[in-house]
Amino acid sequence: MKKYIYSERVDLFEPNIYINFLVQLLGNPEPDILISAVKAAFAANEATMSKIILDSTGEAFYEQMQESGCRVEISKEGWYDLIRSNEKVPFAIDKGEFLRVFIITSEEDVFLLIMAHHLVGDGKSITYLIEDIMKALSGEYLSFKEMQLITKDSLPKKSELPFLIKRYIGFYNRRWKHTGRSFQWGDYYSIHKTYWKERSSHIAHEYFSPEEIGRIHAHVKKIGISVNSYIATAFLEADRSNGIIGIAVDARMDGNKSISNQATGITVDHIFSDGMSFDENAKLVHQKVLYKLMRPKNKFFILQVIPLFTPSLLDSVLLFTYGLYHNKTTQKLAKLMGYKDGSTRDLGITNLTRLDIPNQYGAYEIKKLLFIPPVISYAKHIIGVSTMEDGMSITYHYMNDQEREVEFFKRAIQTLKSTYSQPI
Repeated sequence: MKKYIYSERVDLFEPNIYINFLVQLLGNPEPDILISAVKAAFAANEATMSKIILDSTGEAFYEQMQESGCRVEISKEGWYDLIRSNEKVPFAIDKGEFLRVFIITSEEDVFLLIMAHHLVGDGKSITYLIEDIMKALSGEYLSFKEMQLITKDSLPKKSELPFLIKRYIGFYNRRWKHTGRSFQWGDYYSIHKTYWKERSSHIAHEYFSPEEIGRIHAHVKKIGISVNSYIATAFLEADRSNGIIGIAVDARMDGNKSISNQATGITVDHIFSDGMSFDENAKLVHQKVLYKLMRPKNKFFILQVIPLFTPSLLDSVLLFTYGLYHNKTTQKLAKLMGYKDGSTRDLGITNLTRLDIPNQYGAYEIKKLLFIPPVISYAKHIIGVSTMEDGMSITYHYMNDQEREVEFFKRAIQTLKSTYSQPI
């Protein structure tokens, strides 16, 4: 059975859709042995043994291969420079290149830098790939895992969209049928070349020790909210023009560890109010988040609505956004989806929470994992959060004016630090 790309179709032509993980490894593993472990993890997952087929009708689906198109190599280059140079080189997803893994060695440390195209899996999936690598490194056998994609049939019936929304989308599809066209791999490579011609991304990050996290947890528990809502409020306060929060949400129904896309997302409207205290703002943000999460129509909206659009129409939105295609129907949809005319959403947060993978694997250990989500085209600020036994990291991935964006990040981090600088 073919596994089609539906709910993640907007990522197919997205030129900046790379998830990055930096992992420090303790135990001094030999690079050659580590390369073998990475290749074993590739071979153990259907996603990393597949490529994407884009047929003449515009349909896209995964097709398994005999050998993985993913790459692993040894490098002495710094992780930040590796990201900035490799983001400009398009992933050959038509040949199965979904992952680039770099083993960064120095006299004292060994790091893994994993650059993953989002179509191989969501952020949580890549943590499971890291777990596979570490298991293989420690000598454990890896059983083969099939790719599990979320489809319409796997979603709750209560998340079904109202008839009027389906009719509205049908209007776009009918107009596209008469005026649009299908796109192929040449268009994929062209948009990447155009996007990165005069761009480079930047990354800011901050580490929180277990003691620091403990103080934040104690405070949010006291006021009855989640850590994620508290972090989101800190970034809303740091830029008062922020008005929409996009929050990634794990949509795994059964706790599986498949390398695949099994995430959804919600949006919450909130402008930080100086007429309330910080905690009062955070409580209001949390209430709005819970309201969306408790209603299947809100929680799974994006997974229901995207597959209803003609796939090539979704492709055209990004081509239009970066000046490579023009169509009136595309133009209207691009504005509706937040890709054009200054209507980009303000704040995107992906919090992987406490990762459900071990730190220790025999003689080897993961230390200070850094999660860097992609700079997607409809968001202004992109924040990534991940927590393990040895602490929490918060990253900010951005494309704009460096000094201004660093100040934005520092303001939010200082707010979070002021939480744990006070006695519990």
